[in-house]
Amino acid sequence: MYFTISLPEVIEQALRLAPASRRPRIKALTDGIVARIGAFVGSQITVAFIAGIVMGIISAILGLPSPIALGMLVFICGMIPLVGHFLGSTVLTIVGLTQSVSTGVIVLIAYLVYQQIENYVLMPRIMRKALSIPGLVTIVSALIGASLLGLVGGILAVPVAASILLILEEVEE
Repeated sequence: MYFTISLPEVIEQALRLAPASRRPRIKALTDGIVARIGAFVGSQITVAFIAGIVMGIISAILGLPSPIALGMLVFICGMIPLVGHFLGSTVLTIVGLTQSVSTGVIVLIAYLVYQQIENYVLMPRIMRKALSIPGLVTIVSALIGASLLGLVGGILAVPVAASILLILEEVEE
């Protein structure tokens, strides 16, 4: 919270380090990068919300106890990049297994199918609209970031790719 509130002041102080003749252009670039990172965070929240709703509905259809709470849990887990869906699917599968083995297997399969749809259909479309980057760049940057820097790389990969594309567009002008 403190970082978010103080971000404009930090940016203003950092801009003082740039030559006065370049400040307007650097400020425009910085504002664009901050906007794209904000759009990325908003997209992550949207995708996690959709996951929570879908898995809440599946939980209700399968008769799992507290489907709304399970949907909220999936939403919260969906906010954690890379491992969030693993955590959510594990909890839902365990809850499904408390009902019966077949229910647990159905929950796991449904979650895996949803996750594939999210990864290869939903996420690239949302990122393309929110960040103005191609879906392929979203997938490739996330894979490269995660393989090079693990969890931190996976979290930072897409905003960094969006920022690089923004800088390249600015340099071309």
